[in-house]
Amino acid sequence: MTQWSSGHQQQPQYYAPPPPPPPRRNTVAVALIASLSLLVVLVVAIIVVIAVRRGDGSTATPAASAPTTRSGPVDTCLIGNWRQSQYGATMDLSSVSDGKNKPLGTVRVTGSGRLWRITADGRATEDFTSTRYSGRTDDGRGVDLTFTGTNEWTLKTQDGQLLFVSTGSTVELTITVDGKQAEKTRVEPHNNPQPYTCLPNSWKTQSLTDTTASAQYDRV
Repeated sequence: MTQWSSGHQQQPQYYAPPPPPPPRRNTVAVALIASLSLLVVLVVAIIVVIAVRRGDGSTATPAASAPTTRSGPVDTCLIGNWRQSQYGATMDLSSVSDGKNKPLGTVRVTGSGRLWRITADGRATEDFTSTRYSGRTDDGRGVDLTFTGTNEWTLKTQDGQLLFVSTGSTVELTITVDGKQAEKTRVEPHNNPQPYTCLPNSWKTQSLTDTTASAQYDRV
C-alpha cells in the first residue's frame, strides 16, 4: 500500500524473489557435443593435409601416342573407318585457266571430307564423294576443288610408312574459279608411300614428295 507524507509521493518498494538454482547440465550431452566438435576439426584437418599433399609436386602426365602394332599386312591402329578432318597442300594449277584464260598459278588449298575404310587384310576404299578443298590465287580468285568417286587399294605398312597398290579408281575432280567451272578431269591414283603416325582415335600422314601436303583422319 502506497504511503503519503508531507505531499511527497513515496515509491512502493518491491523485493525480488531469490533466483532459482542453475539447472544441472547434462554431462553426457556436453561430452557428446565436445567429441563431435573435435571430430569435425580432425576431419577438416585431414582434408587440408590431403589437399596440400596432392598439390605438392604433382604434375600432369601427358597423353601418350597410340603404339603402332602389326598383326597382319597393316598396323592395327589403321584398321577401321576414318574421315579426313584436316588437309592442306600447295598445288600447282598453272595448267588451269579461268573463264578469262588467266592461269591460276600456285594455290594453297585446305579442306576435309575424304573417307577411308581399311580392313585387317589390307584392302581399303578411299571415298572422295564429300571431299572439298578451297583456296585463293595470288590475286584473290576463289578456287574450289570438289571430287566424286572412289579409289580401291591394297595396303601394307612397313617402317612407319603406308605402301599403296591401286586396284581401281573412278575419282573425278572439278575445279571452279569464283563459282564458275574451269576444269573437270579424271584423277589417276598415285602409289607413293606415305609416312603415318597413329594417335588414340586418329592418324596423320604426310607426303614424301610434297612437304606442304599433310592430312589427319579421325575415327568414325
